[in-house]
Amino acid sequence: MFSFLRKKPTEPTSEEPVRKEPVIDATALGGNTNARDAKRHKAYAQQRFAAASSPRIKSNSFFSAGLSVDETLRRDLLRLKAASRAAGEDVGYMKRYFSMVQTHVIGDKGPRLHAEVRDKRGELDKIANQSIEKGFMQWAKLGVCEISGRMDLVAAMQLIAKTVCQDGDIIIRHIDGAPNKFGYAFQLLEADLLDVSLNKDLGNGNRIKMGVEIDKWGRHTAYHLLTNHPGEFTWSLNGKRYMRLPADEVLLPFPMFRPGQTRGVPWAHASLLDFHDIGGYRESSLVASRIAASNMVMYERDPEQEAPEEDEEGDFIFELDPGGAAITPEGYRAKETNFQHHGDSVADFQKAGLKGAFAGVDVNYSTGGNDYEGVSWSSLRQAVLEDREHWKRHQGWFISQVASVIYQRWLKNALLHGGIENLMPYDLERSVDAFSFKGRRWQWVDPLKDEQAIGASMDNFTCNPMDVLNEKGVDIDAMAEGWDTYLSALGPMMKVASELGIGKAAKLAVASAKAAPSKNGDDDETE
Repeated sequence: MFSFLRKKPTEPTSEEPVRKEPVIDATALGGNTNARDAKRHKAYAQQRFAAASSPRIKSNSFFSAGLSVDETLRRDLLRLKAASRAAGEDVGYMKRYFSMVQTHVIGDKGPRLHAEVRDKRGELDKIANQSIEKGFMQWAKLGVCEISGRMDLVAAMQLIAKTVCQDGDIIIRHIDGAPNKFGYAFQLLEADLLDVSLNKDLGNGNRIKMGVEIDKWGRHTAYHLLTNHPGEFTWSLNGKRYMRLPADEVLLPFPMFRPGQTRGVPWAHASLLDFHDIGGYRESSLVASRIAASNMVMYERDPEQEAPEEDEEGDFIFELDPGGAAITPEGYRAKETNFQHHGDSVADFQKAGLKGAFAGVDVNYSTGGNDYEGVSWSSLRQAVLEDREHWKRHQGWFISQVASVIYQRWLKNALLHGGIENLMPYDLERSVDAFSFKGRRWQWVDPLKDEQAIGASMDNFTCNPMDVLNEKGVDIDAMAEGWDTYLSALGPMMKVASELGIGKAAKLAVASAKAAPSKNGDDDETE
C-alpha cells in the first residue's frame, strides 16, 4: 500500500536542467558549518532583498508593518476615525472628496434595480418583474424604508457611502416586522457602538475582536453593541453595557484592504497627513502675512538726548495719516517695524501636497483639487476615464455588500407580508436571486467622437449592443417603453404640425404634395 511513497526519485535526464546552489569557499567564510551556513544565507538575503537591509526600513516607523491588520486597527482605529472626521469638517478638499463619493458611487437616483425573474419556460416574467420593481420603488420612498422616517432610500445610500468612506464602516440593522406594508425597514447606526477595546476569547472557538464576534474561519457571527453611544454625554452610565445581536440582524459593510480584516479603515487614511500639513502650512502662512502687514511706528528713548521731564510727555503719534508729517517728542526717536514675510509659495506647497493627498484616495488631482491649469484635452480625458473606472469599482462593492443584501431582505419580507402585487410567498425561490443593480453612469467626455466610435464598432460587429447600453446606464425596457410612447404620439403630432405649418412635418407635407402625381394628369400644368 502506498508504494509510491517509497519510490526512489528518478535521476534527471540530460534534457532536464539541474538547479545547483552556488558553491562558497568555507575557508573564506571561516568558522564551523552552522556559522558558515548563517553567513551564506545572510549574503543571499542581502542580494535578493536589498531593501530589507536598509537602515531606513529597519527604523521604528516600519515596525507596525509586521502586525496583523486587526492588531493595527485595535491600536489606531479610533485616532484614524477622529482624524478623518475632523478633516471632513475643517478641510474643504476632504469634504469635497466625501461629496465625490456620494455623487459618483450613488448619484442622484442610486443603483437601479433590474428584476430578472423567469417563468417555467425560462423566459422573463414581465408581469412579475414589473410588480417587483414597482413595489421596491414604493418601499424606497421617504418615511418607509428607513425606520426613523427621515430618509428615502437614495439619501440613506448616500449617507452609507459617505460614512463608510469617512469612518471605515457603518452598522445597518435589519428591522423585520417594521410598520409598513412590506414588513421591513433598516436602521443606520454609527460603528462607534462597536467597542474597539472589547476583545475577548469566548472559549467555544469564537472570539470577540473590536466588538465583532467571529468564528474560527473569521466569519462574523454576532455583534456586541454598546447600549449607548460612547460619545453621548446626555446619559449617566454605570459602566459599559452591551447587547449581542446575531450577524443575521446586522450588516457591517466595508471594503477589505488586507485578509482577515474585521473592521473597516477610513478610505483617506493615506491622505490625512497631507491634508493636515496643507492646513497647517496655510495657517502659518496666513499668520506670517498678517504680521508682515501689521508694521507700525514705535518710540524708544534716544540715548543721545537727555531724558524728558516726567510730566512732559510730548506729542506722541498714535495714528498715521497718508502724507502727514510730525515732530518726534524730545528724548525719543521713532522706529518703524519691518516685519517681512518669508516669501514661500503657498500655492506650490499646496499643489504638491494635494497631488499626494488625492493619489492616496485614487482621485485625479485636477478633478479633486479643482485645478485645470495647464491641462490638455487628451490628458483630462484620460484622467476622467481613469477616475470613472475607480468609481465603478466602488459601485461594485456597494452593490454587492449593501444594495443587494438590503434588496433580498426586503423581498423576503415583502413576499411574506403580501406587499407585492401578482406574487405569492412561494415565488421567493425563483425571484430571490433573479436581479441585478446598475450603477450610475456619466456623460461622455467627447460625445460626438465616442458615438462615432460606437457606430463604427457596431458596423464592424466588434461590440455588443447590450454592453454599450449598459455602459451608458440605459434601461432597455424603459427605452423600449419610451420609444413606444413616442411613436404612438408621433402620428397625431405630425398631423397637427403639418396642418399648422410647423417644423419638419410641414416641410415633409409640402414635399410629399409636390412629389405626388396630379389627379388631372399633365393637362393641369398646361392650364
